Amino acid sequence: MNASLVDWINDLNFNQLADSFGTPSWIVHEGQIIENVSKFENFTGSSNRIYFPVKTNPSLSVLQIFAKLGVGADCATKTEVDLALLAGMNICNISYNCPVQDIYLCKSLLIAGAIVVMDDLDAMNALQIEMKEIDFTGKIFLRINLSGTIQYSKKIDNQELMAHGNSSSKFGIPIEDVEKALVSFNLPVSGLHVHVGTQMDNMGSFEYAITEMNALAERILHLGHSISMINMGGGLGIPFHKEDEFPSLDYWVTQMSKLKNNRFVYSVEPGHALIGNAVALLIKVLTIKNSRDKKWAIVDVGTDQLAKVTLLKWPHRIFYASGKELLEGSGAVAGPLCFAGDTLLENRSIDHLKVGDHLLISEVGAYTYSLSNRFNGRLAPKWLVINVNGQITQSIAKENHTDNFHLTNFDWDVDSIKNNTIITSKELSKLSSIYLSEECNFDSYIFEKVVKLSTNKYEFQVITTSKVDFVSMPFATRIFGDAAIISVLHNDGLDEKKVPVWGKKLVIDCFRKINSNELFKFYITMSAPLQKESDTIRIVSFTSDCKSFSGSLFVQYKNEQFSEKDLIGDTGIIELLN
Repeated sequence: MNASLVDWINDLNFNQLADSFGTPSWIVHEGQIIENVSKFENFTGSSNRIYFPVKTNPSLSVLQIFAKLGVGADCATKTEVDLALLAGMNICNISYNCPVQDIYLCKSLLIAGAIVVMDDLDAMNALQIEMKEIDFTGKIFLRINLSGTIQYSKKIDNQELMAHGNSSSKFGIPIEDVEKALVSFNLPVSGLHVHVGTQMDNMGSFEYAITEMNALAERILHLGHSISMINMGGGLGIPFHKEDEFPSLDYWVTQMSKLKNNRFVYSVEPGHALIGNAVALLIKVLTIKNSRDKKWAIVDVGTDQLAKVTLLKWPHRIFYASGKELLEGSGAVAGPLCFAGDTLLENRSIDHLKVGDHLLISEVGAYTYSLSNRFNGRLAPKWLVINVNGQITQSIAKENHTDNFHLTNFDWDVDSIKNNTIITSKELSKLSSIYLSEECNFDSYIFEKVVKLSTNKYEFQVITTSKVDFVSMPFATRIFGDAAIISVLHNDGLDEKKVPVWGKKLVIDCFRKINSNELFKFYITMSAPLQKESDTIRIVSFTSDCKSFSGSLFVQYKNEQFSEKDLIGDTGIIELLN
């Protein structure tokens, strides 16, 4: 009946991973995700009725795995919608749900075929006005706030932050107001939605919720609305330590399936139960500190990535490289931040730890990365994925300090004293780069070999010729830009460049010298496509064997393969990535 802690981490070689990839590193276990999805399918009947809440973990490393499995996305903003689509999820498998609803986005998504969950009576009225005489293929759901009390079995201090289903919360339409509101609501309502909370340990709360939703759906059918679906949201908790007690996923499915009504199909939006136990964090001990008879192991990650652990007091298991869990004792494991609450695990024996040792934190897939921050200038870790064959690859590189939003967006002109000095042509001629002004025009390249490695990945081998002995940034822009054009057009099945392709945003890192006048190999990968009017937008990334020579490019181009029915938004268009 009770959920068990996962054991896939026992197969990891911490030291080997650290030597190959460094720390800190997020580790995603694809097999555990597949297992979790499969179990929820036993309740929903299909993976496309499972909607992963993007807010739980917006990493593309995670979203792409769900997309491959046919799982949809629960999104609260247009940014989350974009992420889901870029990861490869179908627009018809997107559910938009937010307490402050963007009516224009609701309209766009409904026209596109997505699900829109209405959370507010005033928003329902606004949507009805906006959608007057507009046909749409999407579905409208109503989020219901139940009148009964949603209760946890075990009381803990931070539950008021998680009890989204309580009658006193800000979420949803009060159940007693729904039927009256629907009398004057002319848009078709296809489904109902409820969410009991986060880290719920009480099976009775879920059983109460599905019973109430079944009864309400039956009553709404008599009002003329074609209710056919009930979304039970998420909320099933998972254990972080062996003493934690939560219903197992198998037990949840068995009990909830008994209460299903054959007139309806059911969907879910699990967070912790879907991704929580499928991600771990590899870390390293930076220093051992003794202070007033207490020993501290300071590691290379803290509240910057694990605010849920430190601020909400949700400690997780930590393992030695030997695979054994840290036992109880008088010491503590803490992060490196200048913050007194930056403690990951108290009351643990750390006598055997030394500087440079590698540790692993388990069950950190939910609400960790999504709550990460740059406190003290900390940077985001890299992401590793263990696929179903046990192969480990790096899917996202560690954040570089030059990726910092403030460094790239700040206006550096802080001088309040204006200086209108004109630089003379003679000075210009002495300061200007002859290579950039003249010689780079003679730079040339030839693609010696191009191989399509997988659905969205290409390998390029290029021979460069240049007046200088390195591939300059302007030269690299030309090479990678052309490779991006070739890749996206070939990937779309085109055999000739008949349409214009233009870059929307370029980011390029040239932190390492790449020799010119010789063969150079690099890789192009691309996102799933987004549609804007009749244009296709893709994010194309390029990497070389030298990770310090890489970048990304937003490209937009005409694609005649898409018809009007594929377009979304105000006349069929949703403004994406603006």
